Amino acid sequence: MNAQHSHDVLEPVVTTSKAAQLLGVSQRTVHYWMERGAIKFWKTAGGHFRIPVSSINQMLERRQEELLESDQPAITLLLVEDDPDLQEIAKAVVAHWGWPVRLVVAGNGFEGLIHAGMHKPAVLITDLMMPAMDGFQMLKSIRDMPGLNAPRIVVVTGMSDEQIAASGGVPADVEVLHKPTSYERLKEIVREVLREDRRGKYAVTRTQST
Repeated sequence: MNAQHSHDVLEPVVTTSKAAQLLGVSQRTVHYWMERGAIKFWKTAGGHFRIPVSSINQMLERRQEELLESDQPAITLLLVEDDPDLQEIAKAVVAHWGWPVRLVVAGNGFEGLIHAGMHKPAVLITDLMMPAMDGFQMLKSIRDMPGLNAPRIVVVTGMSDEQIAASGGVPADVEVLHKPTSYERLKEIVREVLREDRRGKYAVTRTQST
């Protein structure tokens, strides 16, 4: 069994049940892959398995790369989030969907504005409390950016509705989801945008061969 000791692991990890959920397979399949070294893992002092998120991403990203390198159109989803653990989980979740979606990640509002201008996202998912430039400032600026096709904007935050209002609020057409993140709701939103993309509302983004 290709296990690692817990003191060697310095990255986000998940349980085997969460890994099975992210990968869309049974726990038995996850254990099968673990036994054959396809997934890295380690054991806690109590004998529980923990799987690095990066190991899950490696499996999921192959499928995403194949989709994005094909001739299928892809919409861009821009995630603005400063927590690296949540960034990694989001990458794994989006890759697991198996849809023609390219995920771009920014660590704060400044980076979010830059990536929004570069990639013209169809969906923008943002935290509110971030360093450098927070989500409130970014949302005020992004509406005035030339060339954007009015992306679907979703706020994912640990702030309460009262705290958001006291900080100036967000635009009325922005959907607010409270942490822990509802990835099922985000999946529904992206599905809606993909359907709209087929009707030509959003510009098509294709990956370039390298």
